[in-house]
Amino acid sequence: MEASFQRLMAALQFRKEYRSDVIVHNIWNNLSPPAHVQKCKAMRVAIWAGTDYNSRPVVFERLGQFFSSGNATLMTEEEWEESYLYFLETHFCRVRQTSMNSGVAVDRIVYFADFSGVVSSIMNRKIWKVIPLLKRLVKKVESHYPEIVDHITLFNVPTIASAAYKGVRGFLDPVTADKIELFSGVPLERFNELMGENVIPKEYGGRNDCDYPQTL
Repeated sequence: MEASFQRLMAALQFRKEYRSDVIVHNIWNNLSPPAHVQKCKAMRVAIWAGTDYNSRPVVFERLGQFFSSGNATLMTEEEWEESYLYFLETHFCRVRQTSMNSGVAVDRIVYFADFSGVVSSIMNRKIWKVIPLLKRLVKKVESHYPEIVDHITLFNVPTIASAAYKGVRGFLDPVTADKIELFSGVPLERFNELMGENVIPKEYGGRNDCDYPQTL
């Protein structure tokens, strides 16, 4: 009980310090985030593609491109933290909106990460500059939020990336790590099991022509 109370108090203090309620207000009212947050979003591209067959919001991210880009060092840690806060709070806003639209209780999202480009990040060693940032975001930001990802699919994962994945898996929450599945190519058949073609981006074999830019 004491541990739960301390965690709650820490989360409330975190939300006050980082003005999380202001971020939620901005998201719900479609207000533009600060310029550095928009820049971070262009440097680490992720989109909301729609919902799966269980009404869970679907996220696709160009994670491999982020690893290889060197972008992790182009913004300050504080700027990445605020950008990640916008990303997390959008999770909850999307879940809430989906529940309202579908009339079904929804409390999870599903996440799909494209690892294309990760080989070059290993060869140029830029990936090792990203991992400290990811650790920091998990420890300092994500630890104050409840687990909301129900399923994680990593695809276009080359064999050489297995060592890098082991490094990332080491600091993931064990519950989260158990939700992850890897594919060496684009698992269109698996995508179709989870969501309609209108949700899957066209470049992966679906019919969704949503704006899904390349990473800067």
